[in-house]
Amino acid sequence: MTRPGDIDDQTAAYILETRMQFEDLRQVAAQLAGFLVLHASGANAASPDHPVLQAAADLHRGAADGVRSARPSARAAPHHRCLVEASADLDAALTLVRTGTAIDGALAPLRRAFARLRDAAGSLPGFEMVSFRHACCAARIPPVTAHNGTRPVRSPLNAHNGTRPVRSERTGS
Repeated sequence: MTRPGDIDDQTAAYILETRMQFEDLRQVAAQLAGFLVLHASGANAASPDHPVLQAAADLHRGAADGVRSARPSARAAPHHRCLVEASADLDAALTLVRTGTAIDGALAPLRRAFARLRDAAGSLPGFEMVSFRHACCAARIPPVTAHNGTRPVRSPLNAHNGTRPVRSERTGS
């Protein structure tokens, strides 16, 4: 992973320019995945003219245009290639789903798109596949120290108050 201080000005500009397109492509992938789950469950609402597919297609069109117009630095070229490939895979998946000819066949390009987005997220800072920034688990829980000097063992959060119970490695209690 690259540290933010290792980024040149041209790459920083590229990151700022393409962050929204990355987020939009990720959203399109999530919408398609949700639709495929709905379809697999046998829901009657999972038809090729479902409104979520139109929304995904519109969002994809804007994101794809933004990715095509981006000018990556040499450092950002692998990231940009991942976005271009993810966009193409999402386009293929959308086409299969919206034509209704091979809805089940849309899973393969969707998986490839997720993989490309994951690769892109790992190649430059500022791109996350899953952001926990605003999630309930983002709250910082202060480290717990056992009163007997042993290192505490991680255990699940107490459901009633969100604290981490302490168990000693020596006793296991």
